[in-house]
Amino acid sequence: MKTPLKADTHIWRAPELGAELLRGRFADFSYDVHAHDTACFALLTGGAIRIRMRGTEFVARRGDLYAIDADEPHAGWPVDEAGWTQRTLYVDVAHLRALAGDERMRGGGLIGPIIRDPALCAALHDVHRSSEEQGPSLYRDERYLQFAARLTGRHMTDRTKDAKAPREPRAVAAARGFIDERLGEQVHLEDIAEAANLPPYRLFRAFSRETGMTPHEYQRQARVRVAMALIRDGGALSDIAAATGFADQAHLTRTFRRMLGVTPGAYKTATR
Repeated sequence: MKTPLKADTHIWRAPELGAELLRGRFADFSYDVHAHDTACFALLTGGAIRIRMRGTEFVARRGDLYAIDADEPHAGWPVDEAGWTQRTLYVDVAHLRALAGDERMRGGGLIGPIIRDPALCAALHDVHRSSEEQGPSLYRDERYLQFAARLTGRHMTDRTKDAKAPREPRAVAAARGFIDERLGEQVHLEDIAEAANLPPYRLFRAFSRETGMTPHEYQRQARVRVAMALIRDGGALSDIAAATGFADQAHLTRTFRRMLGVTPGAYKTATR
């Protein structure tokens, strides 16, 4: 059974913050497995969402901040029919570290995915609301700095020492490159595995283990990311759909919305 999409969202770019922001209300809506090319900070302002990532599930509720690193696959759906509301900040963690004057942990990762820190959440809420309402810029700058400083000082760690070397890194990199270069084409697992010089079953397991996505999920994610870039460049949605391997514009819209919570048209308006 297909899940009906019910959402009321507003997305916009904030150059002064070096970020994109989204305010949304979601009911009878589920996010497909996806990842972002920046860190994602989703402040739950109402309701609850169940989130799945890398073999675990948990629930984020009102007042929780769901913080996830770039390129971390995840999916989400409502806990009940009331759905949830959120304010989300998409920003590069390196930008926040630089803003806070703290670049000590270049390999640092977010400590999460759920952060329960009232002061941090209040700062993010103030920044988000001020950006949407075009409030006083100095106040917004100060609260953003406070958010960045508290985040980097209390909720990040250096994971480079504990990180395990990924298995088959060259093969997975070759597989990703093969997929990325053929986003407008229909490719088969056997072709990807041949490019990676691994048997299909071994490539599939290595790819899923390292990226947190199956090759097909990665392909959809890559297509949406390229579509986002082409939308920002002002391309026509029908042309973008064809160039990125979607069957048609409607297919692009469905996939885009299931991953980002907004339609390509809304994203195009936000990025003008």
